Amino acid sequence: MRRLPEILLGLGLVLAVGAGILAASAFGIGQQAPTKTVTIDVATGATGPRGPAGSPGAESCPSGYTFSAVVFNTPGGHQQIATCLKD
Repeated sequence: MRRLPEILLGLGLVLAVGAGILAASAFGIGQQAPTKTVTIDVATGATGPRGPAGSPGAESCPSGYTFSAVVFNTPGGHQQIATCLKD
């Protein structure tokens, strides 16, 4: 009975992980992985004009585009986004 708190803690962690996995599946997270990665080195400089708003959902790319990861090397560290890139 001296291990009961550790057993209950372990059981709680297993249940929390299970709930997280179920929530991720319910929201469709992790269904598609990027098929390629592009890395961009960003130095200090002026930003360009804002582009037009696109439709939501990068996982449904139009024909001629591939779902990809884009990595930005910035002075503040690496940033990554998931997007559609032209083939």
